[in-house]
Amino acid sequence: MHDVVQNNTIMKTTILLLFALLFGVPESPVDKPQEKLLGSWTLVRYKYGHDADYNNVPEFIYNVKNITSTHFSWCSYNPEDGNVIGAGGGTYNANDKEYIENTEFWYPSGTSIPGTKTTFNYKIKGNMWTINGYIKEVELNPSSGEMAPIDSIYISEVWQRIGEM
Repeated sequence: MHDVVQNNTIMKTTILLLFALLFGVPESPVDKPQEKLLGSWTLVRYKYGHDADYNNVPEFIYNVKNITSTHFSWCSYNPEDGNVIGAGGGTYNANDKEYIENTEFWYPSGTSIPGTKTTFNYKIKGNMWTINGYIKEVELNPSSGEMAPIDSIYISEVWQRIGEM
């Protein structure tokens, strides 16, 4: 009888392991890169172009970025009068090392940013999120009718999670 119980236990364990290997073990939300990004962030420091050092965000500009499970949006505005300086958003993807924005809208209009895909390297340390990458400027190629990159600018931004300052 003892051998039957032991064999039955081994068989159940083997079946469970095979099931886990075939169908995978579901990821916990903490294992998904997007879960770490969810929420609202405020820009605290930045480097654009050839800047050697990080710049602090001026007091007359407030930048907020909101991340959901599928979309991002950002807005820069003057906190004293509420005037919007710029805004943008779209969908995004993330893995353990890269955060990729697919920009669908941008304000002020007239830029070539909508329709671009921007890949950033990123890291999160505590409540700080640092992104580094190149934003592409594009223009219409008259012979093909497609948007083509013409230039890019390096950016590095440090965002702080709102509510954990």
